[in-house]
Amino acid sequence: MITSFKALSDSVANAGKRKILVAANATDEHTLLSIVRAVKAGFVEAFLVGNAAEIEPVEGLKSEFIHIIDVADKTAAAEKAVAMVRGGEADILMKGLMNTDVLLKAVLNKERGILQAGNVLSHVGVLEIPKYHKLLFFTDAAVIPSPTLEQRTAQIKYAVRAAKSFGIAQPKIALLHASEKPSPKIQYTQDYLAILEMHRSGEFGDVVIDAPLDMSLSIDPESVEIKGVATPVNGDADILVFPNIESANCFYKAMTHFAEAKMAGILQGTDKPVILMSRSETAESKFYSIAMACL
Repeated sequence: MITSFKALSDSVANAGKRKILVAANATDEHTLLSIVRAVKAGFVEAFLVGNAAEIEPVEGLKSEFIHIIDVADKTAAAEKAVAMVRGGEADILMKGLMNTDVLLKAVLNKERGILQAGNVLSHVGVLEIPKYHKLLFFTDAAVIPSPTLEQRTAQIKYAVRAAKSFGIAQPKIALLHASEKPSPKIQYTQDYLAILEMHRSGEFGDVVIDAPLDMSLSIDPESVEIKGVATPVNGDADILVFPNIESANCFYKAMTHFAEAKMAGILQGTDKPVILMSRSETAESKFYSIAMACL
């Protein structure tokens, strides 16, 4: 089981096979440094699509495994990068210095994009938090504002698939709320109850799910004991499913800024993994996201 980001990067490096990564408008330092590091680690070969004059000065780009495709316009860079993934020329798509909507417009294009009809596009993240005893997956901090039942079901399945790719045999999943009591006035808590029924019928495979749970009951065994709440997650969650994008986004940014957590994340639902990190995200987080996409 992969229990740290170092173990993750070591695992994909030891696999001995380079995935082909294409980065759209890869002109910012953090994106380029993460790619250079991944190339040096031996698990990617990279195509950098963007303004060559802005890319070339960055140190470390001279490598047989790094190629620059000169495209000055950001929209054209996004379309070119998506076309390479769609055409089988690349295994991973990565966002560089551009607004998220520019890349997503190319990804979601019905004729030339990489989201199959009927699929749900969502984001799966994972955190390495110094005071938590294992990696912690979460969804969705980047794409779906207020998930429907169908979308949340897909989010859970994507997160389970990601967790199992890290070697977690039976992921424990907490569907988060402000308390452990559902409310008929709050729709997502009613959806949680429907998800529990789906779980009991085997919809999500070999997992543990409980809902609703507050954060303490999800990640702190002592709180479970103090509150006297019987929950199979038992303060040992592997996956946190948030009610909406605001809560998930605030959570991970608070963890990275105040708790010194490291983060990785990818989009799911597309034909190939998409790395869609914030433009201000660190080079380290982008590097671990590349490793996650390779895995």
